[in-house]
Amino acid sequence: MRMNHRLRQALPSVVTILGLIALWELFVIITRQPAYIVPAFHDIVGAIWQRTDVLLPASWVTLQEMLVGFAFGASVGLWAGTAIHFSQLLRSGLLPIVIGSQAIPVIAIAPILIIWFGFGMTPKVIVVALITFFPVAVNTVAGLASVDRETVQLMDAFGASRRQIYTKVYVPASMPFVFAGLKNAASISAIGAIVGEWVGAHEGLGPLMISAIAGFQTTLVFAAIFYLAFMAMSMFLLVSLAERLVMPWYFVSKVAPR
Repeated sequence: MRMNHRLRQALPSVVTILGLIALWELFVIITRQPAYIVPAFHDIVGAIWQRTDVLLPASWVTLQEMLVGFAFGASVGLWAGTAIHFSQLLRSGLLPIVIGSQAIPVIAIAPILIIWFGFGMTPKVIVVALITFFPVAVNTVAGLASVDRETVQLMDAFGASRRQIYTKVYVPASMPFVFAGLKNAASISAIGAIVGEWVGAHEGLGPLMISAIAGFQTTLVFAAIFYLAFMAMSMFLLVSLAERLVMPWYFVSKVAPR
């Protein structure tokens, strides 16, 4: 019964995706657009499988940038969010930096990082970290601020230490917010990687797409976009899986719908 319920939940998404694919194919057939402008969807699927010799190595480079940048940005975001909540001094010092990290477009910072660190992986990792840092930090602050003050006062009245209050009250209560930020950061990590690669790189999906655009290989460009989307979705699903493993109590269903 639970499996049938999940299938019913997934059915609208599947129907929508299939409908969009059908509209894509019909648009190409009716308008007779050349492949270098709007390739047919089945041609893109063919390129995804047939051009693995160039797409897979490039995807691996981009994926490494996404993973390392996400890990670094998320770690700093968790620390900064916790520090902002518990320390008035750090709140005054860090909050303007957190806000300022989003006030400046990443595309404006990426060329400077290329000048400082060259065309290797480092500037791309920093760009990914910058773009993933903000949602994690903000959601961490929101999660810690959502803790019930009466629960904290009750723990303090029973003689609990600050560490016990933090681990037993603050951490469990803030986890849903933190994972919301982590899932958001995971899904947008691809943006940071591609921005860094488009500004300056020798390897990755970014240079591959630039080369394909220059050669009017639009089908290959779309194939690279699908690879990028798949990696971002995979990271999102991995974080969602970690969320279920870390706090299974949050997902306990009350009554299974019939």
